[in-house]
Amino acid sequence: MMKKIFFTFLITSISILLVACGGSGGSSKNAVDYYSDLADDGPIVEEISDEIEDKIDLSIEFTGYSDGQAYQTAASQSLGKEDSPGIFKWWSGYRLKDLATTGEIADLTDEWEEYYIDAGINPELADAFTVDGKVYGAPLSVLYNVVFYNKNVFDEYNLSPPETFDDFLDIAETLKNEGVIPLAVKNDGWASFVWLQFFLGANDPDLYTELVEGNVSYEDNRVVEALSVWQSMIEEGYFGEPVKATDQTRQFAKGDAAMTYEPPIFIKGLEDDYGMEANEDYGMFVIPSIDGSTKPVIFYEASPLVISEASSQKEDAKKVLREMETKDSFEIYARETKAAFVEGVKTGNEVSDEINEIANSDDYILKLRYYEATPSKIVDAATENLWEFFYNPSEESLRKALENIQKVADEAEF
Repeated sequence: MMKKIFFTFLITSISILLVACGGSGGSSKNAVDYYSDLADDGPIVEEISDEIEDKIDLSIEFTGYSDGQAYQTAASQSLGKEDSPGIFKWWSGYRLKDLATTGEIADLTDEWEEYYIDAGINPELADAFTVDGKVYGAPLSVLYNVVFYNKNVFDEYNLSPPETFDDFLDIAETLKNEGVIPLAVKNDGWASFVWLQFFLGANDPDLYTELVEGNVSYEDNRVVEALSVWQSMIEEGYFGEPVKATDQTRQFAKGDAAMTYEPPIFIKGLEDDYGMEANEDYGMFVIPSIDGSTKPVIFYEASPLVISEASSQKEDAKKVLREMETKDSFEIYARETKAAFVEGVKTGNEVSDEINEIANSDDYILKLRYYEATPSKIVDAATENLWEFFYNPSEESLRKALENIQKVADEAEF
C-alpha cells in the first residue's frame, strides 16, 4: 500500500513539475530566469526575449506555472537564495508589501527614475508598487475589469447595455426567462472576491475603500445591504453554475451565457478559440452604480515584475527589465494579450483599446481590486467564506460569512 501511495505521489509531483517547466527564450549563454503564474505567456516572453537579445546579448528563460497557489509557494521558497530566479511576476498592494518587508526583493526606485518613466510609463503607477517610500516593482500589466456581453444574444432579445442598475437587473431577468445564463461564473478558488468588489463598488465606492483599509467592519449594515443585492441575484438565478475558465469562455462564445465580469485578457480566448470579433460579436460595459449617485467604478489589477535581491542574476535582471519596460516590449505584450496600459500602445482590438481609454478618462472611478487592496489573510478568508455563501445563499449564510471574515480582519495588520 505504501509503495502505491509513494508511486502516486511521485507521478503527481512529476506532473506538477512538467506543468511548471514551460521554458522559453534563453538562447544565449547569459539567460535570466523569469518565473510567472501566467503559463500561457511563454510564447510572448520568447518573442520579447529575442528582441532583447538582439540589443544587449541577454535573454529570458521563462518558467510558467498554471496553478497560482503552487506558483506562490515555489516563488516564495526560492527567495533569499543565490540561485533564485532573477525576475518573477507578483501582485501589488498588500501582497507586495508582505514580500518587500522581508528584504528579499530589490529596491527599483532608481530604475523608475532613470529608465521606466523615460520609457513612457505613467509615474503614478509606481504608487501601486511602493512600500515605505521605496518602489519594488515594474509594471507587467494593468488589467481593468468590465462586463463583457455577447452582442448576438443581446440583439436576439432586443437588449442593449444598461444605463442604470435597474436596467442591468431587467436584462438579467429577461435572459433567465429565455433560458440563457445571465452571468457566466468561473470556479477558480480565488475568484469569489470579484463579486464582493463588484457589488460594493456599485453601491458605495467609499465604503469599499474604508472596508479594505480596515476602517469599517464586514458586519456593518451598509456592507450587508450592498451584498444582499448579490444574494438576491443568486437566488433569482442570474448566475450560472461556476465552471472552469475554459468552459466559462465557451458558454459565453456559444451564447449559452450572455455576460461575464472579466479583464481584457478574456478577449484572447474569444478570438483565438471561437473567432469572435470585437464590436461585432461581443462588447463591454461598466456596471452602473446602484442608486446613480456616484460615477461607475472600474476595478483594476496592477501586476508587477520584481527582482530577487539575493539572486546571482540580480544585475543582469535589472538590464533585462529595462528592456521589458519599453514601448517595443509593451506592444508585443499588448498585441498578444489584448490588454494595454501605456499611452500610445494599442492592442489592435477595438474593445480592449476602448477599455483602456475609458479607464483613463474622468468618467469613472478607479479602484485597486480586492485581492491586492487588503491584507492577504483577509482575502484568503473572504474567498473561502464567500464561496460557501454563493453555493448556499441566504441572509443567515451571508451574515455568517461576513462574521468569519471579520474575525480574521480583527487580527490583521493594516
